[in-house]
Amino acid sequence: MKTADKSSRDFGRWVAVLVFTLVLIWNIAGTSRSLKYLFPLTATKVLWVANHVLTAAFIILVIYLYFRRGSAIATTRSFPAKIIAVFAFVLPFVIPFLGSVTRLDPVMLVISNAVMAAGLAFSLAALYALGRSFSIIPQTRDLVVHGPYRLVRHPLYVGEIVQYLGLALAGMTIPKALVVLLLVVCQVYRSIQEEKLLTDTFPEYLDYASKTARFVPGLF
Repeated sequence: MKTADKSSRDFGRWVAVLVFTLVLIWNIAGTSRSLKYLFPLTATKVLWVANHVLTAAFIILVIYLYFRRGSAIATTRSFPAKIIAVFAFVLPFVIPFLGSVTRLDPVMLVISNAVMAAGLAFSLAALYALGRSFSIIPQTRDLVVHGPYRLVRHPLYVGEIVQYLGLALAGMTIPKALVVLLLVVCQVYRSIQEEKLLTDTFPEYLDYASKTARFVPGLF
């Protein structure tokens, strides 16, 4: 039974590494194709480069952590929680394909890229703090309360929401707005499922949760 469990974990790890590697290649390929339009530099282009660098750094760190992380102490038994976790990971990839306005406002493009960069930077800081405890489906390894986790209980989700809100702002349409709203709902659901698991595994989590907002300090 232990051998079967280990094989299952290894298979899941390799699938995740493969998926993130493909996303990394897609990101690098898209960046390379667009480099010829980089000059003359503008604020939007500088932020665009920053976003692609931050995205690549995030994915590389994810791949590294998948190789380094150990076995989980506990994993959710909820099938919906697992499905929604994967769905929330895939969902933002549809945003660029949901149309755009006819003419993009240059100021809105700067704002869009700036919001994306802020979200990506916060996500990267959260991922670094989370370290080998990172996982897509709800699992527990260590209780992380340092770094961005001092500010909110789920900084990785906050960063992702901000990032994809920025992406949607570049030519906002109703379908894009609905996808971002659905992503928020999914991340809130994921946070609740993870907190149940963390509370069962780490009794001290309740004290931490009572002093730290879930997503927005002072609000939620």
